[in-house]
Amino acid sequence: MTFNPDTSRIVLHGLGVEGRAALAWFVQHQSATITVIDSPEKFDSLPDELKQHAAISHQTEPLWLENRHNTTPPTLYLRSPGIPPGNPVFQAIQSTNIPHTTPTGYWLAKHAPRHIITITGTKGKSSTASLTAHLLRWAGKDAREMGNIGRTPFEEVTTPETICVLELSSYMMHDLPRLDAFHAVTNIYKEHTDWHGTHAAYRQDKLRSFLQQPPARGIVPANLLSELPSSDGITTFEAHARIEGDALIFGENHTLTPATLHPAFSAPSMLLALRASIAICLASTLLQAEQIAKALTENLASWPGLPSRQYVVPTTDGITWVDDALATVPEATLSALTRWQGYRIHLLLGGADRGQQFDTLLAHCSTRDNIRLYAFSQTAARLETGAPSTHDSLEDMVEAARQNAAPGDIILFSPAAPSAPPHANYLERSRIFQSFAPQG
Repeated sequence: MTFNPDTSRIVLHGLGVEGRAALAWFVQHQSATITVIDSPEKFDSLPDELKQHAAISHQTEPLWLENRHNTTPPTLYLRSPGIPPGNPVFQAIQSTNIPHTTPTGYWLAKHAPRHIITITGTKGKSSTASLTAHLLRWAGKDAREMGNIGRTPFEEVTTPETICVLELSSYMMHDLPRLDAFHAVTNIYKEHTDWHGTHAAYRQDKLRSFLQQPPARGIVPANLLSELPSSDGITTFEAHARIEGDALIFGENHTLTPATLHPAFSAPSMLLALRASIAICLASTLLQAEQIAKALTENLASWPGLPSRQYVVPTTDGITWVDDALATVPEATLSALTRWQGYRIHLLLGGADRGQQFDTLLAHCSTRDNIRLYAFSQTAARLETGAPSTHDSLEDMVEAARQNAAPGDIILFSPAAPSAPPHANYLERSRIFQSFAPQG
């Protein structure tokens, strides 16, 4: 079904980064009346030219719900990705025929150039998106990272030949319109069940582009192919690139050992992300194997990496401080431990309890005598079998690790769980962790 909404009366629900950028874009590019739903504080934080614009009005959620039957209904509803399916405004919209998606979903369906790569997954999607865009640029293409990993598409100036590489969260996938895009799913673990309601619903949203009719072209791990009703136009990462030890093998005769070019790729998760980006470029036919081999050999050493993803904080105390705040599932933490096999590690864990299974992670830690565990927050009780030292706050936990660590040690903040109050998000936890590291 074609997503072709009337944009004359828009409800924009949520003034996060994406919502604010979309609001400014609509004012500049569309003739529409726009009702913004958010708190008075959020609306007041807008620039004056938007707050005072004649086409823009503001309502809170309760006020909109109270007045909705007495006003002309909107022709398009755009929600911040964080607005969950159970939100009363969103539920009211879903009970009607009003088209709805996120601002990014609208842009992708109506204004994106012809080359679109969408990437999602529980873990690895940010690294895969970054490496895919870098690889395309290293090969001479005009490629841009957008979505969760970069700027919103409303802030980018594209041409018909621009390749848009978008990292999409499950929140953004939930009501994503049918797109003419190449879609990639890196993996699916148990995550975000509080938002989606069930793990089955989470999986369905991650695979949404392949479940629509007609399904998107794309690529998935081999173990997910059986979950799709049709494999037409869908291939697997393994069909295009494989990992043997620490080497990547792709094309007919190309072998690359990425860790010799960049130390981050000694981590299994990073090797998988690079394998995924190579496979995406090959499967989408945007690059040939020879172009990929040349681009990686000449440029991989310059890849800057991503914040809060096994990021080594520059410090002056002889201790290696590693910010892996985005490791919000145990599988990601296990990958970080594998990267630093031979070191004494102070592993900092904890966050919201979303029912993740820690058995494999704790079993791995028990086999190594060079890992000391620390824990805080909701998941601390779930980790008792690993005999961590438990702490009342993130600050107390980091300070304890700093007191115990010696030069040559690693302090690894790889929480294996998402943020929980009092921390709003990974950025806040990352900032607190890095504040303890002496940085000259």
